[in-house]
Amino acid sequence: MQRDLEPKGLSVVGVSVSPVDTSDSIRNFQRDIKQDYTVLRGAEEIGSRFGNGPGLPVTYLLDREGRIRHKFIGQTSRESFEAALKPVLDEAPVTAQKND
Repeated sequence: MQRDLEPKGLSVVGVSVSPVDTSDSIRNFQRDIKQDYTVLRGAEEIGSRFGNGPGLPVTYLLDREGRIRHKFIGQTSRESFEAALKPVLDEAPVTAQKND
C-alpha cells in the first residue's frame, strides 16, 4: 500500500511499544509479513498518550496537517483502511497564503 499510494501523499510509519521488541525482531517481523515502511521503537507511555492499551494493534490515520482522522483498533482489512484513507488522500494539500 505504501508503494501504491505514496505518489498521492501516503506515508506509513509504525511504532512498536512492546518492551520485548528489539530492532532485529522488528526487522524480522517486517520481512516475514513483507512490510515496506518505517517502524520506530517507542516507549510504553506512547500507548497511554493515545488512549490504547498494551497488546492491541492500533492504527491512526492522520491527515496532512497531522490531525487524527480515524482510529482502527485491532486487525483491519485493507479494504476498510483504504475506504477511510482515499478521501483523506484526495483532499487538496493546504498551502500557505500570502498576506498583503
